[in-house]
Amino acid sequence: MTQYSPLQALFVLAPRLRRASGRAVSIYLPARAEGYDARFYDIEFRDLLHRYQDRLTAKDVELMEYEMRRLRHHVAVVRPAGCPAFAGFADEPHGVLELIKLRDETDERLEVGELLLAPALRQLEHYPPSLIAVVDKEHAKTFGAILDDIIPLQQVDGLEVRHTRAGGTSAPSNQRKADNRAKANLENAVKTVEREIASGAYAQLYLAGPAEARTTFEKMLPERLKKMVAGQLSASLDSSQLKHELRERVAAAAKR
Repeated sequence: MTQYSPLQALFVLAPRLRRASGRAVSIYLPARAEGYDARFYDIEFRDLLHRYQDRLTAKDVELMEYEMRRLRHHVAVVRPAGCPAFAGFADEPHGVLELIKLRDETDERLEVGELLLAPALRQLEHYPPSLIAVVDKEHAKTFGAILDDIIPLQQVDGLEVRHTRAGGTSAPSNQRKADNRAKANLENAVKTVEREIASGAYAQLYLAGPAEARTTFEKMLPERLKKMVAGQLSASLDSSQLKHELRERVAAAAKR
């Protein structure tokens, strides 16, 4: 079974990082706890620029100033809040512009060259990401809970399951058909979870959905995946606030 890799988790969180060249700009900065304030980030970016200007060549300073303007604009769009710090990565020629909210404070850093990933990877070692499988008898969705983000991954739409309430001689046959369809749908969801876990991006697994469906789903998991189940969450696929609910429930489960 593929072992958990913080680097693979980082690539799920920010897939464009795979494209970065050896001429990228990486920054680590505090986030304003009270919410977005443009003046706060203007000061932080200016201080970071001044601190590193004398450490770089003229060519690197020009690159740093250009990519920092892109990152500053991106911060104004994303408006990070509710996290102690964030990492930013920019490499325009290779289509890289990423902002990653971090779970802990980190030293302010700026680097021009190869991506500076070590501070983010340390946090991914301290806060191992979770795969969340939300299932019912007809559908399933998977999400990645990585650092401060809940990322939609796969959606599995299965066969319609109709449970008959009518009596008569056809009732047992109809019930068997419904049960077989539900089982086939859950088997497809299991395969989806196996593929996600095989990526190496997740250290544990949470199950969510109606109690009957998620209990049946857990029984169908291979033994190696059963050992990765960290808990069950009471969240439903038809919730309009599913991502928000999953974030709260995973955070609460992690504190237990």
